[in-house]
Amino acid sequence: MERTVHCTYEHVFDAADETGADESSSVWQCPHPASGGSDRCLFHRPAEETPTEAVTEALREAVEDDARPSAFVGAAFERIDLAGVTPPSDASLDFRGAMVKSDIDLRDATLDGALRLDRVSVGGAVCMQRLDASGAVSCRHLQIGDRWVLCEARFDERFDATAFSAETVVATAARFEAGATFRKGVVDDDVSVAKARFGGPAWFSHTRLGGRLDFGNAAFDRRLSLAHCRVRGSVVAASATVDDGLSLEHLTVEGELDATRLTVDGGIDATTAAFGGRVDCTGLTARDGAVDFTHCAFGGPVYFDNATVEGRALRFRSARFESGPASFVRVAVDGGLELSDAVCSAESPVRLVEAAVGESVICDHARFGDELFCSGVRVARDVDLSDCTVGSLTFGVEIGGRLDFAHAHVTDAAAFGDTVVHGPARFTSARFDADPTLAEATLDDTVAAYDVTVERAGGR
Repeated sequence: MERTVHCTYEHVFDAADETGADESSSVWQCPHPASGGSDRCLFHRPAEETPTEAVTEALREAVEDDARPSAFVGAAFERIDLAGVTPPSDASLDFRGAMVKSDIDLRDATLDGALRLDRVSVGGAVCMQRLDASGAVSCRHLQIGDRWVLCEARFDERFDATAFSAETVVATAARFEAGATFRKGVVDDDVSVAKARFGGPAWFSHTRLGGRLDFGNAAFDRRLSLAHCRVRGSVVAASATVDDGLSLEHLTVEGELDATRLTVDGGIDATTAAFGGRVDCTGLTARDGAVDFTHCAFGGPVYFDNATVEGRALRFRSARFESGPASFVRVAVDGGLELSDAVCSAESPVRLVEAAVGESVICDHARFGDELFCSGVRVARDVDLSDCTVGSLTFGVEIGGRLDFAHAHVTDAAAFGDTVVHGPARFTSARFDADPTLAEATLDDTVAAYDVTVERAGGR
C-alpha cells in the first residue's frame, strides 16, 4: 500500500469561529507529515498515543525551522512547551482549536509573527511571562483551567482575549503597546494588571470576576472600560492613570472600590453603577470631562476628600447612599456639583467641608435622611436646595449667585450662621421643624421668605 505522505486531518471552521483578517479558508488542511505508520501527524493523533517528549521535540523543530509551517490547528497536546523559543521568521504560530491537557509554556519566548490561540482549551495553566510578541496575539474564546500568567510580557500589536475564561489572570508589569481586549471574559478568582502599561484602548467590559480586579499603578494611554463588569471582590485603581476617559457604566462591585490618587483625563462615566462596599476616591484628579455617578447605588461610605475635578461637573443625580458618610472634604470642582434627586439614608450624612465649586451646587428634590453639613464652602454661582428634605442642616457657604431654598423641609436643627449670599435668596414655602438661625446669615440681595413655616417645640 502507498504510504500517506501528509496528515489527513482537516479542520472545518464554522461561521462563529471568526477566522480573522488573514482570510483563512473555512476548511484547513494539516501540512505536517504523517507519523508512525498512521495517516495523522504527531500533533493530530490522540495525545495518549504519543510520548510527550517526542511531541515537544517535533513541535520545537517545526517552529524553529523556517522551511516548515508553524500551524497546528485542532491539534492535541499533553502540553505545549515553547519556553525561550525564537522562531527564525515572522510566520504566524497558529494553535486555533487545539486541545491541551495540561499547560502551555511560552515563557521568555520571542515571536515576530502573530500568535493564534483562538478556541484553544487548556486543562492547566498558560504561562506567557516575559513573552516578547511583535505581532498580533489573538486568544478569542481561550479556555484555561488554571492560571494565566502574563507578567512582564510585551505585546507590540493588539492583544485580543475576547470571551476568554481562566481561574486567575496575572499580568503585572505587562506592556500592551497597542491596547488589549479582555471583553466578555469569565474569571473564577482575581485579575491583576497592576503596574501594566496599555498604549491603546483597554476593554474589560462585560467580564465576570469571582475575586478582585487590581489595576493599581497601571497606565492607560487611551480609554479604559469596565462597563457592565460584575466583580464579586474589590476593585483597586489606586495611583492608576487613564488618559482618554474611564467607563464604569453598569459596573457592579460587591466589595470596595479603591480609587485613591487615581488620575483620569477625559472624564469618568459611572452611570447606573452599583458599589456594595466602601468607595474611596480620595485624591482623585479628573480633567476634561464630567465625573458622572448618575443613578448609582452606594452600599457603603463614599469619600471624595481632596479630589480635584477640572471638568464640567461632579454629578450624583438620582444616586442612592445607603450606609456610611458621603464625604467631600477639600474637594475642588471647576464646574458644578450636582445631587439632584439623590437619596441619602438615615445612616448616610453628607459632609461638604472647605470645598470650592466653580459653578453651581444643584441639590433640588434630594432627600438627606441624616445630616447635610457644609462648612467653609465657596460656590461661584448658585446653590439650589429647593424641594429638599434634610434631617439636620449646617450651612456655612459663601455663594456668589443666588440661594434657592424654596419648599425645602428641615426636620431637625438648621444653622445658617456662616452663610453669605451675594445674590438673591428664596425661602418661599420652606418648612423648619425647629428654629433656624437665618438671622445670622449675610444676605446681600433681595430675600423672598413668605409662607415660611417654623414648628417650634410645643407648637408653631
